[in-house]
Amino acid sequence: MEGIACRRLVLETVLRSGDFPSRRLAASLAKSEFSGRDRALATEVLSGVLRRRRTLDAVFRPYSKRRTVEPAVLWTLRVALYQHLFLDQVPTYAAFHETLEAARPQLGKALPFVNAVLRAVERGGKWLPGEEASEEDQHRLPRGAGVWEFDRPILPSRNQDLAAYLGTVFSYPDFLVARWLEPLGETGCRARLQAGNRPPGIGLRPNVLRTRGQELEQLLNSHQIQVEPGPVPGSLCLAPGSGAVGDLPGFAQGWFSIQDPTSLATVQLASPKAGERVLDLCAAPGGKAFAAWELMGGRGELLACDRDAKRLARMEPEAARLGHEVDIRHLVQASGMKASSLQAKDGRPWDLVLLDVPCSNTGVLARRPEARWRFSAESLKKMVQSQKRLTRWALPAVLGPETRVLWCTCSLEPEENLQAAERAARRGGLQVAESRLFEPGPKQAGGFAALLVPSKSGKAGA
Repeated sequence: MEGIACRRLVLETVLRSGDFPSRRLAASLAKSEFSGRDRALATEVLSGVLRRRRTLDAVFRPYSKRRTVEPAVLWTLRVALYQHLFLDQVPTYAAFHETLEAARPQLGKALPFVNAVLRAVERGGKWLPGEEASEEDQHRLPRGAGVWEFDRPILPSRNQDLAAYLGTVFSYPDFLVARWLEPLGETGCRARLQAGNRPPGIGLRPNVLRTRGQELEQLLNSHQIQVEPGPVPGSLCLAPGSGAVGDLPGFAQGWFSIQDPTSLATVQLASPKAGERVLDLCAAPGGKAFAAWELMGGRGELLACDRDAKRLARMEPEAARLGHEVDIRHLVQASGMKASSLQAKDGRPWDLVLLDVPCSNTGVLARRPEARWRFSAESLKKMVQSQKRLTRWALPAVLGPETRVLWCTCSLEPEENLQAAERAARRGGLQVAESRLFEPGPKQAGGFAALLVPSKSGKAGA
C-alpha cells in the first residue's frame, strides 16, 4: 500500500497549483511515515516527471486518440510512463497498476482511457540495450546505453528542426536549446542537456575550522560511507545512496556542510582572507557566506544579509552547528531600507562584497528540474532587470576605494553573467579581474563567477 500512497503523494503535489513542487514534496515527506525506499521513489518520480515531461508527452501522444487531456489524466500518464521508460528497478506492472490505483479518485471515468494508452505504449515499444539511435530515426528514443524503439514516430525530424529534436529527446524548451546550440554546437549542447538530466550529486565542504578533508573522509569511510575528493580543492563528493546527510557521522558536530563544488570554487575565486570585512548581500541559505568565513580562518567580520526572511532564518541554526560567528541580518529593501546602513562595525569600508545575484538557474537544472519550463526571453529580461535594480541600490553605498566584489550566479546565460558583471563593474568604478564559467558535470553544477576590483581610472559609469 505504501507504493500506492507515495505515488498518490506525487500526483497530489503536481496537481496542486503553485511553484516549487519539489519543495512541497520534501515538506510532505518530512511529515510522512513512508519508508526510506518509498521516500526515495517519490522524490525520483517527481523530479523525473518534472524534468522529462516533454519526452513523456511525445511518447504517449501518438498512442492517444485525444488531442487534449485534462491535468489529472496528463500527470497520471507522465508518472506511470516515467517509471516504465526510465526506472529499470520498477517493474512495468507496478509502475502502471500502482499509479492507476493512486490516481483512481482523480481519474474517475477516465481511468480506462489512461490504462488503454499505457498498454498501447507498452505494446508499441521495446527496450534495446546497447543500440543507438540513427540521426534521422524518429522511432527511437535514446536513453543512456540503449534506446527505446517504438512502432510509430514519436520524435520530430532531426534534419528539419534540430532544436525541436534535441528538446524532445532531452526534454527542454526549444528556446533554451536553440540558445545553447548557436555558441556550443550540437556536441556541446548535448553535453549540457545531458548534465541537466543527470541526478544531482551531493558535495560536501569540510569545515576547516574543526577538521580537515582527509580526516573527514577517513571518518565517513570507517562507517562504510563512500566519499571521494571533489573536482575543486577542499571539496568532497558523497556517493549516491549514502542516506540522509543529517544522519552522517560528523554532521551534528559541524564537521562539514552540504555545498556543491562549483559554489565553493566561486568563493575561492574571491580569496577572502583572515581579518577582512566581508559583506554577503544575497546570503541565504548561507553556503557561500560560511565557506568565506572558513577561508578567513574564522577571523574578521562577516555580515550576511538577504531579503528572504524564511531562508535567512535557516542560517542561524546552521551557523551554530558549524560554530561560526557570523552576523545575520534581514534585508528589507522593499521597505525603504538604505544600503548605507550596511556598514562594518568599525565604520571602515568592506574589503569584499559577495553578490550571488538572482538568476534563471540554468546551471542547476539537475537540482531544479522545473526551472527549465520557466525560462523564456521574457523571464530572462526580467531577471536581468532585477540584477540591475540590486546593483543600483547596493553598490554605490557599500563600495570603498579598495573593495572587491564577487559577482556570481548559478546561470549559464551571458546576459546574467559576464555582460551583467561588466555592467556592474562600470557602475561601481570597477573592472573584471577574472571570470569563470563552470559547465555542469557529473560531480558539479554549472554557474558563473567574476571578481571585480577597483579600476585603474576609478571612475564609475552608468
